[in-house]
Amino acid sequence: MTFNAFLTSMFGGLGQGLLYAPVAIGVFMSLRIMKKPDLTIEGTFLFGAVIAMTMLHNNAHFALTLIVAPLGGALTGLTTALIHTKLKIDAIISGLLVTLALFTVSLLVMGSSNISAPFDSFIFAPVRDQLIAVGLRPFNALLWSQIIVGGIILAVVIAILYFLYNTSFGLSIRATGDNEYMSRSNSVNTDSRKISSLVISNSITGLAGALVAQQQNVANLATGAGTLIIGLASLVIGEVITPKSGSMLTRFLFISVGSIIYFLCISVIIFTGILSSEWTRLLQAAFALIALCIPKLRQMLPIWFAKLRQMLPIWFARLRQRLLKWLTQRAEEAK
Repeated sequence: MTFNAFLTSMFGGLGQGLLYAPVAIGVFMSLRIMKKPDLTIEGTFLFGAVIAMTMLHNNAHFALTLIVAPLGGALTGLTTALIHTKLKIDAIISGLLVTLALFTVSLLVMGSSNISAPFDSFIFAPVRDQLIAVGLRPFNALLWSQIIVGGIILAVVIAILYFLYNTSFGLSIRATGDNEYMSRSNSVNTDSRKISSLVISNSITGLAGALVAQQQNVANLATGAGTLIIGLASLVIGEVITPKSGSMLTRFLFISVGSIIYFLCISVIIFTGILSSEWTRLLQAAFALIALCIPKLRQMLPIWFAKLRQMLPIWFARLRQRLLKWLTQRAEEAK
């Protein structure tokens, strides 16, 4: 294991973290802004990946996939939102129903259990070719192309969302999530805000699915597995390192950093050989569990330290008494 191999592993984790960052932002929009978990994420990610790979397989331009995949994601979010708001079905159940349906829809779109396309049709290909032209090795150029493309698209997504959530419409979405009844009393159509939030979050998730499918060079029914957990873990890690007085832009940026940290940690463990790549799913679940426990641990640590400070004098006093008693006994036996 050389240092160059370690750097390669880190660059791979960085690129993957950037490509998955929109998923974490999508989870943030539903779970933190609207205060409702959206379980459509996995189905939307799969659907976006299937749309992009099917289009590329049929010789479509990659730029078109960056439009159609988010539209497909928006459609899934709209479906979930309508089931929840108009049919009055619980948000979690609505998400599960749509995700279940999307597995069949994705299979019908692909026409088979998996689908792939030539690398030259991917969004990374032009960037990789330019990097090779300036002297980078093909594999290193591929890694850097994923980092560059992921970084640019993530920056565009964050810029659009930051602008949107600072408009009156975006502020009304945030107000609906904070206090739906108060928003309704101020003549805000809360159902339309819920629908808009789910449409936006699922559209960027569909975009992430399209990018990751091109990174993995394949789309199949297992593509979206674990996506919700990855997004949730990245969100929690990002929130842990986010300053308390951070603006919406700061929160978006640190959530993206949380996604990068998540994948870098997995890359380090796999690189060191502690666990093989077959353990990736277990690693993802373990990191997600640890990330979810961090906020609780941060709350409990001051309490534990306070109790420890209270108990330490008592323990030392008991230890001193026992030591004195033992020394006294030894002295009496010596006499």
